[in-house]
This record gives sequence, C-alpha cells and structure tokens, in this order.
Amino acid sequence: MKKFLPLLFLLIAAPVLGQEKLSMTAIPPRLEIEALPGGTVQESLRIRNETGTDQAYKVIVADFIVTGNQGTPIPVTEAVSGRWSLASWISVSPKQILVPAGQTAGVDLIISVPQDGLPGGHYAMVTYAPIAEGSLAQGTGAQISPQVGSLVYLKVIGDVTEAVNLKEFKADNIFKHYGPTQIMAEIENLGDIHLRPIGKLTVTNWLGDETYSAELEEKNIFPFASRTYDWTVPGKWHLGRYAARLTAQAGDAAIPLTGLIYFWIVPVKEISVIAAALAIIILLVILKKRRKNLPPEITPESAILK
Repeated sequence: MKKFLPLLFLLIAAPVLGQEKLSMTAIPPRLEIEALPGGTVQESLRIRNETGTDQAYKVIVADFIVTGNQGTPIPVTEAVSGRWSLASWISVSPKQILVPAGQTAGVDLIISVPQDGLPGGHYAMVTYAPIAEGSLAQGTGAQISPQVGSLVYLKVIGDVTEAVNLKEFKADNIFKHYGPTQIMAEIENLGDIHLRPIGKLTVTNWLGDETYSAELEEKNIFPFASRTYDWTVPGKWHLGRYAARLTAQAGDAAIPLTGLIYFWIVPVKEISVIAAALAIIILLVILKKRRKNLPPEITPESAILK
C-alpha cells in the first residue's frame, strides 16, 4: 500500500552562540516500510553537510505524535509504549557521525518488529543534531542546535482498521455580497493507519453550470488526527445560489467522503442602484404617457375664437 507521510521535519531550537548558521539535508526526507510481526527490516539513511566546514552530528531517534489539524509532527522525547510507537524498535549505527564539508555520509537503520507488534501504523523520526567540535570524540552532544531528519513510517501487516469522517465542511459565509468565497473541509482519521484522501471539490451555480473545480490536496492524515483543506472560489461578481460538492475517498477500502453545502452571493448595493434607476425610468415613461393623454389646454384666445 503506497502511502506517504508529510515527511520533512524541521525542529528549530536555540542556536549555538557565535556558530555559523547550519545547513543540512536528510536523505530521504521520508521512509515507508512494511513488515510482518516478528520481522526485521534494514534500511540506509543519509545526511548531507551543506556547510563549508566539517560537522559532527548526533543521530537521535524519537517517536512523534500529530496534534491539531495541520499535520505537524511533534517529537515525543520520553519513552512511550503507545499504540503508534516505533522508536523503541529502531537501532541506528553509528550514533554519532562526522560529515566532511559538502559531503554525504550514511547511517544504517535496523527495525526489529516484536512478535506482538500491533498491525497498523507506527511512526518515528530520525534526526541529526549538530554537535560542537570535540564532542564527537568525547561522546557528548549537550549543546542545543537545529535538527533536521526523516520521518519513518512503518506499517505492520495484519488486520488494519480504516475509518474516516468528514468532520466539517463549510463556506466562509452562507450569504455574502461579493466573492471570492472561502471553502473549508476538515477530515478526521479514526482508524489504525494514516490515510491520504483523494477527491474533488466542484461548485455549480443555480443553473447547474460548473463554475469552479479543484482536486483535493494530497495530505496524509495520521490516526486519530485531522487535516484541513482550503479552497478559494475566485471572482468578485456572482449572483444567485451556489452549491459546493466534495466527493472523495480514502484508504484501500475506498471509503467514500461526500459533502454538500449551499451559499448565496447577491451584490445588494449594485442591485439596489439598478432597481432604483429602473424605477425612475419607468416613472418617467409613465408620466410622459400621461402627459400625452391630457386634453389640450383651453386659453382665452381659443375661447374667443369659438
């Protein structure tokens, strides 16, 4: 099953005083693995030193969680035995590495899945923390500095539950005078493994004509987390009732996700001005017709002639 994490992680901490800005690249930024309970997987990671000086790095493995609806991974520093934990199954070699300026070095990754490993998704991050000169030999890395790394996604093969729900689907206003219109959807994952919904948003006018369409942005939704999707329906001038339809699906089971909302766009000010102008024109036409139908005015001269 081909699913990917939003896998480039950047953790910003306090920089080392007086040290040049560090730059490094984790390769790959994401790692997708499948294994059976009791199985072992070996992979290779790499780190590239983008600076002009040799740099030592400490290799750190930690579980991560995703909170909120933006999909941001947050490292879990303490040991956990949670449903989604992976860090305790991972061993890396070496644990500290010196990378020459502009060069790339490798790190071996071994994942040993317990026999009772729960089917579904397990998540960890492997990050590289620059350490001060001399710390590599001393075996320390106490200084806090920027870290960059890869998120590792392991799927333990077995009976996996896929469940997803359209938590919210709305427009910025049900009734508005002008466009553009902002539309938002929030999809939550209630299953055992992260999902990447696919689908489409379409907007039609009161005549049924399609005025806007857009594919659902590809985002991974982690178990028991949600993600938001935003669209902007362009154009200032619209008139009438519009229907926005979300049609999507998620997971290997192609779980359907559908939503339908309505919103109105009526430029009241402009319509009022046009209506007032039309009313004045109609009134002038009526007055002109009435004036034509009036009998001729009787003057003293016309009376004498008679």
